[in-house]
Amino acid sequence: MTGEAMRVLVVGEAASWLGGLQVALQIDANASPPVLRQVEEVTTPDWLWLRELPSRRALVLAESIARTPAIDGLCAVAADCAPPVPVIVIGDAGFPDEIIRWLQAGVAASLPWPTSVARIRSVFELAFAGGRFVPEEALSALLVLWRQEALGEALPLSRLPVFPLGGDKATQLAESALLGISARQYEILALLSRGLSIKTICQQLDISEGTAKTHVSALYRRLGARNRGEAIYIAAQRGARHLFET
Repeated sequence: MTGEAMRVLVVGEAASWLGGLQVALQIDANASPPVLRQVEEVTTPDWLWLRELPSRRALVLAESIARTPAIDGLCAVAADCAPPVPVIVIGDAGFPDEIIRWLQAGVAASLPWPTSVARIRSVFELAFAGGRFVPEEALSALLVLWRQEALGEALPLSRLPVFPLGGDKATQLAESALLGISARQYEILALLSRGLSIKTICQQLDISEGTAKTHVSALYRRLGARNRGEAIYIAAQRGARHLFET
Protein backbone atom coordinates (compact mmCIF):
# COMPACT_ATOMS: atom_id res chain seq x y z
CA MET A 1 0.00 0.00 0.00
CA THR A 2 1.07 3.57 -0.55
CA GLY A 3 1.22 6.31 2.03
CA GLU A 4 -1.92 8.03 0.78
CA ALA A 5 -4.72 8.75 3.21
CA MET A 6 -7.66 6.38 3.27
CA ARG A 7 -11.30 6.76 4.27
CA VAL A 8 -13.53 3.82 5.09
CA LEU A 9 -17.23 4.14 5.84
CA VAL A 10 -18.37 1.12 7.85
CA VAL A 11 -22.10 0.35 7.91
CA GLY A 12 -23.68 -1.89 10.55
CA GLU A 13 -22.57 -3.70 13.68
CA ALA A 14 -18.81 -4.24 13.47
CA ALA A 15 -17.72 -4.49 17.11
CA SER A 16 -15.93 -7.81 16.57
CA TRP A 17 -13.69 -6.64 13.73
CA LEU A 18 -13.63 -2.83 13.54
CA GLY A 19 -10.50 -2.46 15.67
CA GLY A 20 -8.72 -5.21 13.78
CA LEU A 21 -9.57 -3.57 10.47
CA GLN A 22 -8.20 -0.23 11.66
CA VAL A 23 -4.92 -1.86 12.69
CA ALA A 24 -4.63 -3.92 9.49
CA LEU A 25 -5.08 -0.88 7.25
CA GLN A 26 -2.44 1.12 9.10
CA ILE A 27 0.55 0.91 6.75
CA ASP A 28 3.32 1.84 9.16
CA ALA A 29 4.00 4.23 12.01
CA ASN A 30 4.90 7.10 9.68
CA ALA A 31 1.96 6.76 7.29
CA SER A 32 -1.31 8.65 7.57
CA PRO A 33 -3.68 6.41 9.55
CA PRO A 34 -6.86 5.30 7.81
CA VAL A 35 -9.96 7.17 8.92
CA LEU A 36 -12.86 4.85 9.71
CA ARG A 37 -16.38 6.12 10.34
CA GLN A 38 -18.98 3.66 11.62
CA VAL A 39 -22.71 4.28 11.11
CA GLU A 40 -25.87 2.22 11.44
CA GLU A 41 -27.45 3.87 8.40
CA VAL A 42 -25.77 5.88 5.64
CA THR A 43 -26.93 9.50 5.34
CA THR A 44 -26.15 12.22 2.79
CA PRO A 45 -23.40 13.75 5.01
CA ASP A 46 -21.76 10.32 5.17
CA TRP A 47 -21.64 10.08 1.38
CA LEU A 48 -20.28 13.62 1.14
CA TRP A 49 -17.58 12.75 3.68
CA LEU A 50 -16.59 9.68 1.67
CA ARG A 51 -16.58 11.57 -1.64
CA GLU A 52 -14.24 14.30 -0.34
CA LEU A 53 -11.31 11.95 -0.89
CA PRO A 54 -10.52 11.49 -4.60
CA SER A 55 -9.27 7.92 -4.17
CA ARG A 56 -8.57 5.16 -1.66
CA ARG A 57 -11.99 5.23 -0.07
CA ALA A 58 -14.25 2.24 0.52
CA LEU A 59 -17.73 1.41 1.74
CA VAL A 60 -17.59 -1.58 4.11
CA LEU A 61 -20.79 -3.42 4.98
CA ALA A 62 -21.26 -5.73 7.94
CA GLU A 63 -22.68 -9.07 6.82
CA SER A 64 -25.98 -8.30 8.57
CA ILE A 65 -26.44 -5.23 6.33
CA ALA A 66 -25.43 -7.12 3.18
CA ARG A 67 -28.24 -9.59 3.85
CA THR A 68 -30.89 -6.85 3.61
CA PRO A 69 -32.43 -5.20 0.51
CA ALA A 70 -30.46 -2.06 1.42
CA ILE A 71 -27.39 -3.53 -0.28
CA ASP A 72 -28.77 -2.75 -3.76
CA GLY A 73 -29.21 0.96 -3.05
CA LEU A 74 -25.85 1.26 -1.29
CA CYS A 75 -24.01 -0.41 -4.18
CA ALA A 76 -25.84 1.76 -6.71
CA VAL A 77 -24.87 5.01 -4.97
CA ALA A 78 -21.29 3.80 -4.53
CA ALA A 79 -21.09 2.99 -8.25
CA ASP A 80 -22.35 6.48 -9.16
CA CYS A 81 -19.48 8.16 -7.34
CA ALA A 82 -16.61 9.48 -9.47
CA PRO A 83 -14.55 7.38 -9.35
CA PRO A 84 -16.76 4.54 -8.06
CA VAL A 85 -16.37 3.61 -4.40
CA PRO A 86 -15.65 -0.10 -3.92
CA VAL A 87 -18.04 -1.96 -1.63
CA ILE A 88 -16.60 -4.67 0.63
CA VAL A 89 -18.61 -7.06 2.81
CA ILE A 90 -16.98 -8.29 6.02
CA GLY A 91 -18.32 -11.03 8.28
CA ASP A 92 -17.96 -14.58 9.55
CA ALA A 93 -18.55 -16.30 6.22
CA GLY A 94 -21.35 -15.69 3.74
CA PHE A 95 -23.15 -18.58 2.10
CA PRO A 96 -22.04 -19.15 -1.50
CA ASP A 97 -25.41 -18.08 -2.90
CA GLU A 98 -25.32 -14.93 -0.76
CA ILE A 99 -21.86 -14.04 -2.03
CA ILE A 100 -23.03 -14.48 -5.61
CA ARG A 101 -26.00 -12.23 -4.86
CA TRP A 102 -23.68 -9.58 -3.38
CA LEU A 103 -21.41 -9.68 -6.41
CA GLN A 104 -24.42 -9.27 -8.68
CA ALA A 105 -25.45 -6.23 -6.64
CA GLY A 106 -22.03 -4.66 -7.21
CA VAL A 107 -19.93 -5.73 -4.21
CA ALA A 108 -16.21 -5.78 -4.98
CA ALA A 109 -15.16 -8.26 -2.30
CA SER A 110 -16.48 -10.56 0.40
CA LEU A 111 -13.89 -10.79 3.16
CA PRO A 112 -14.30 -13.58 5.73
CA TRP A 113 -13.35 -12.64 9.28
CA PRO A 114 -11.05 -13.33 11.05
CA THR A 115 -8.34 -13.21 8.42
CA SER A 116 -4.71 -12.18 8.08
CA VAL A 117 -3.44 -8.60 7.88
CA ALA A 118 -1.80 -9.40 4.54
CA ARG A 119 -5.09 -10.66 3.12
CA ILE A 120 -6.99 -7.59 4.31
CA ARG A 121 -4.48 -5.22 2.73
CA SER A 122 -4.40 -7.23 -0.51
CA VAL A 123 -8.19 -7.28 -0.79
CA PHE A 124 -8.47 -3.52 -0.23
CA GLU A 125 -5.71 -2.82 -2.76
CA LEU A 126 -7.46 -5.06 -5.28
CA ALA A 127 -10.77 -3.26 -4.67
CA PHE A 128 -9.12 0.17 -5.03
CA ALA A 129 -7.71 -1.00 -8.39
CA GLY A 130 -11.18 -2.02 -9.60
CA GLY A 131 -10.74 -5.76 -9.02
CA ARG A 132 -12.91 -8.29 -7.21
CA PHE A 133 -12.19 -10.85 -4.52
CA VAL A 134 -14.13 -14.07 -3.97
CA PRO A 135 -13.37 -16.39 -1.04
CA GLU A 136 -12.62 -20.00 -1.77
CA GLU A 137 -15.96 -21.18 -0.39
CA ALA A 138 -17.87 -19.52 -3.24
CA LEU A 139 -15.60 -20.30 -6.18
CA SER A 140 -17.22 -23.57 -7.22
CA ALA A 141 -20.70 -22.04 -7.25
CA LEU A 142 -19.47 -19.02 -9.18
CA LEU A 143 -17.85 -21.19 -11.84
CA VAL A 144 -21.14 -22.96 -12.36
CA LEU A 145 -23.06 -19.70 -12.57
CA TRP A 146 -20.66 -18.20 -15.10
CA ARG A 147 -20.67 -21.41 -17.16
CA GLN A 148 -24.47 -21.49 -17.26
CA GLU A 149 -24.67 -17.80 -18.16
CA ALA A 150 -22.14 -18.32 -20.98
CA LEU A 151 -24.35 -21.09 -22.34
CA GLY A 152 -27.45 -18.95 -22.01
CA GLU A 153 -28.86 -21.36 -19.44
CA ALA A 154 -28.68 -19.31 -16.25
CA LEU A 155 -30.30 -21.17 -13.35
CA PRO A 156 -31.79 -19.91 -10.09
CA LEU A 157 -29.14 -20.01 -7.38
CA SER A 158 -31.10 -22.67 -5.50
CA ARG A 159 -30.70 -25.01 -8.48
CA LEU A 160 -26.97 -24.64 -9.11
CA PRO A 161 -25.63 -28.09 -10.09
CA VAL A 162 -22.56 -29.70 -8.58
CA PHE A 163 -19.35 -28.61 -10.29
CA PRO A 164 -16.47 -30.36 -8.50
CA LEU A 165 -13.06 -28.70 -8.77
CA GLY A 166 -11.32 -31.94 -7.85
CA GLY A 167 -10.64 -33.41 -4.42
CA ASP A 168 -12.97 -34.11 -1.52
CA LYS A 169 -12.94 -30.56 -0.14
CA ALA A 170 -13.82 -29.06 -3.52
CA THR A 171 -16.67 -31.54 -3.95
CA GLN A 172 -18.05 -30.74 -0.50
CA LEU A 173 -17.80 -27.01 -1.17
CA ALA A 174 -19.60 -27.47 -4.48
CA GLU A 175 -22.42 -29.43 -2.87
CA SER A 176 -22.78 -27.00 0.01
CA ALA A 177 -23.09 -24.27 -2.65
CA LEU A 178 -25.67 -26.37 -4.46
CA LEU A 179 -27.74 -26.64 -1.29
CA GLY A 180 -27.11 -23.04 -0.18
CA ILE A 181 -25.69 -24.09 3.19
CA SER A 182 -22.40 -23.52 4.98
CA ALA A 183 -19.59 -26.07 5.11
CA ARG A 184 -20.37 -26.78 8.77
CA GLN A 185 -24.06 -27.29 8.03
CA TYR A 186 -23.10 -29.64 5.21
CA GLU A 187 -21.02 -31.66 7.69
CA ILE A 188 -23.95 -31.86 10.08
CA LEU A 189 -26.38 -32.83 7.33
CA ALA A 190 -24.04 -35.66 6.29
CA LEU A 191 -23.99 -36.95 9.88
CA LEU A 192 -27.76 -36.59 10.19
CA SER A 193 -28.17 -38.64 7.02
CA ARG A 194 -26.27 -41.47 8.74
CA GLY A 195 -28.87 -41.50 11.51
CA LEU A 196 -26.57 -40.12 14.20
CA SER A 197 -28.08 -38.45 17.25
CA ILE A 198 -27.37 -34.85 18.19
CA LYS A 199 -25.28 -36.08 21.12
CA THR A 200 -23.13 -38.24 18.83
CA ILE A 201 -22.76 -35.40 16.33
CA CYS A 202 -21.51 -33.17 19.15
CA GLN A 203 -18.86 -35.76 19.98
CA GLN A 204 -17.87 -36.21 16.33
CA LEU A 205 -17.47 -32.47 15.71
CA ASP A 206 -16.31 -31.54 19.22
CA ILE A 207 -19.01 -28.91 19.68
CA SER A 208 -21.57 -28.28 22.42
CA GLU A 209 -25.13 -29.54 22.18
CA GLY A 210 -26.42 -25.97 22.05
CA THR A 211 -24.13 -25.15 19.13
CA ALA A 212 -25.18 -28.31 17.31
CA LYS A 213 -28.88 -27.52 17.76
CA THR A 214 -28.29 -23.98 16.49
CA HIS A 215 -26.60 -25.35 13.36
CA VAL A 216 -29.39 -27.88 12.82
CA SER A 217 -32.09 -25.22 13.15
CA ALA A 218 -30.26 -22.95 10.70
CA LEU A 219 -29.80 -25.90 8.34
CA TYR A 220 -33.52 -26.68 8.36
CA ARG A 221 -34.36 -23.03 7.68
CA ARG A 222 -31.95 -22.87 4.75
CA LEU A 223 -33.40 -26.02 3.20
CA GLY A 224 -37.01 -25.23 4.05
CA ALA A 225 -37.29 -28.47 6.02
CA ARG A 226 -39.16 -29.22 9.23
CA ASN A 227 -37.17 -32.23 10.37
CA ARG A 228 -34.26 -34.56 9.63
CA GLY A 229 -36.16 -36.67 7.12
CA GLU A 230 -37.32 -33.67 5.11
CA ALA A 231 -33.81 -32.17 5.12
CA ILE A 232 -32.31 -35.39 3.73
CA TYR A 233 -35.08 -35.72 1.14
CA ILE A 234 -34.70 -32.10 -0.04
CA ALA A 235 -30.91 -32.48 -0.29
CA ALA A 236 -31.31 -35.61 -2.39
CA GLN A 237 -33.92 -33.96 -4.62
CA ARG A 238 -31.54 -31.06 -5.27
CA GLY A 239 -28.89 -33.46 -6.50
CA ALA A 240 -26.54 -33.75 -3.50
CA ARG A 241 -25.09 -37.03 -4.69
CA HIS A 242 -21.85 -36.94 -2.71
CA LEU A 243 -23.49 -35.90 0.56
CA PHE A 244 -24.38 -39.44 1.47
CA GLU A 245 -20.86 -40.67 0.71
CA THR A 246 -19.18 -38.12 3.01
